[in-house]
Amino acid sequence: MCKFFCKGSKFYSVIKNLCPKCQSGRFWRESNPYKNIFNKNLGNCDSCNHCNFKYEIEPGFWYGAMYVSYALAILFSVLTYMLIVKINSDLEVFNQFLIISISILLISPANYFYSRIIWINFFVNYQS
Repeated sequence: MCKFFCKGSKFYSVIKNLCPKCQSGRFWRESNPYKNIFNKNLGNCDSCNHCNFKYEIEPGFWYGAMYVSYALAILFSVLTYMLIVKINSDLEVFNQFLIISISILLISPANYFYSRIIWINFFVNYQS
């Protein structure tokens, strides 16, 4: 159990919104994805306030987060479709498509939030 939820794991860094290197400073200024996206003064920090690790490792580093975002959107779409079919299997295809599209739009701030922190955790390891 502690393998995933304890300090030192990448999952811990993603869930707690922490710097992937020291897991003490914040990655995003605010832990609520919807506050981060809609407030221009928030967003992710340029560097960790604890270990001074610069988050943008190289120019264009965040373009790779698009792949993570795409995977999360597909996962969410499939889960939404399964829920729609479980609740009402007689729904027309257009209505299913509409529900899935709206749900993806509503979840997009969280998708953006988690795709960036997941992407940086692929490349940066915890150092105590």
